[in-house]
Amino acid sequence: MGKYLVGIDEGTTGCKTCIFDLNGTLVGSDYREYPCYYPKPGWVEQYAEDITPALFESCRAAIAKSGIDSKEIIAVGLSSQGSVTGPVDKNGKLLRPFIGWQDLRGVKELEEIKEKISLEEYYKITGYPLGLVFSVTKNLWIRNNEPDIYEKTAMFTTNQDYFLKEFGAEDYFTDISSASREGLFDVDNHVWSKRVFDALDLDMSKRPKIAEGGQPVGRIPKSVAEKTGLAEGTLLCVGAHDQNCSTFGCGAVEDGTAAMVLGTFGSCFVVSDKPIRDPYRVLIVKGNVGPKNWTIEAFAAAAASSYRWYRDTFGDLEKAAAKTLQDDPYNLINKQIETVPPGANGITFLSYLQGAGGPRQNGNARGAFVGMTLGTTKADMARAVMEGICYEMRDILEAQKRAGINIKGIRLTGGGSKAPLWCQMQADIYQQTIYRLQTSETGTLGAALYAGVGAGVYKSYKEAVEVAVHIKDKFEPNPKLAEAYNEGYQRFVSVYEALAKGKVF
Repeated sequence: MGKYLVGIDEGTTGCKTCIFDLNGTLVGSDYREYPCYYPKPGWVEQYAEDITPALFESCRAAIAKSGIDSKEIIAVGLSSQGSVTGPVDKNGKLLRPFIGWQDLRGVKELEEIKEKISLEEYYKITGYPLGLVFSVTKNLWIRNNEPDIYEKTAMFTTNQDYFLKEFGAEDYFTDISSASREGLFDVDNHVWSKRVFDALDLDMSKRPKIAEGGQPVGRIPKSVAEKTGLAEGTLLCVGAHDQNCSTFGCGAVEDGTAAMVLGTFGSCFVVSDKPIRDPYRVLIVKGNVGPKNWTIEAFAAAAASSYRWYRDTFGDLEKAAAKTLQDDPYNLINKQIETVPPGANGITFLSYLQGAGGPRQNGNARGAFVGMTLGTTKADMARAVMEGICYEMRDILEAQKRAGINIKGIRLTGGGSKAPLWCQMQADIYQQTIYRLQTSETGTLGAALYAGVGAGVYKSYKEAVEVAVHIKDKFEPNPKLAEAYNEGYQRFVSVYEALAKGKVF
């Protein structure tokens, strides 16, 4: 048996290939960018001609950088964007550009769905609070606006099955998490929903086959081996939607385990052995690939991007000083934040620079500072930004608790996990133990581990996590700070509600 596993992440604006040894240690990686196109306001499209070569080149470069013999690679797994639709004809040719997950063109189609199935029944079946992200509205838009393409379509692909096919898969295979992002999936039973397909008059035969996480679906052919640097015959395995790959790469397989990604985009997934539904219908429920339990999840649109905004807008001095000191400007800002007590001296920052997600679901919401006085300092405002981001993530945790979900510690990854200050702040604000992971490449690690299970390297998904996912350190909550942060969180909620009810946004 070989020594390495490969995880490939096909993301929204770029792709990354990572090579891991069987203990989860990163030995080589490469990242490549590709564009999104915006042909009309609110439309987002991509071309396979941009993405496929980038995936291949990234793979070849990662292998070269690692210095390993590609024949020592056991298997490859794929992490992919969700809620992207790509109609292909009977020959596997894309009939139009991919319609991206951020695309907003299906507004009329939302109303069409509501006329044919109630929101309550739809959420009960799919676990999806109906909106514009999932692919169902995009599929209906093609039917309503591009009937010739719709009639020629032999398969409505997800990015998981489309790009597996590009690497040599024998057929169109997708996973339960990617399938659930279509908005046409029976999330409790992990199958396409006949009820939803019938209600919307859609053809279930034009959907990819549902495969287990890690299921082998082919081997790398000679033509792909020449472009990727992979050895001909390398095993190709089903991975998962990128967020579920990240969940698996965080080690979240058992009930009550929470995985939080605090990066450009913020998300919190809690694993549940029961497909719990949120009585307020704001949390997404989807299958957890591999263990076949479920993740209950919600998102923050800006998250740590708000901290980057603060650095870029207010941190010119820190950026200049960091160059002189050969340091990171974030470290200098963090030192300022440490001088300010919890609660940021009464200042509240709403971190909704890209609208409100999670339980708020308000695309018109905007960021705001509230509570400044003549005595307010720059350090106060910096701390308010960091706390505000945490309060938005706590909002998601509170919604998950209201839905009856029991959280037993949080596994943290992303840029918000780099600074011990921020990790401890999160432990104190959430009053949960924060576990920091050894690698930040949790998405590609998850994809690689799925491939490892499929190839027989690990006997089970649980064993894969036990062997290859490692906790770097942990941060315990300080109960003495709970009151100060509870007050800060309540201010955060009150400020949002006052502005929303006052129709400021």
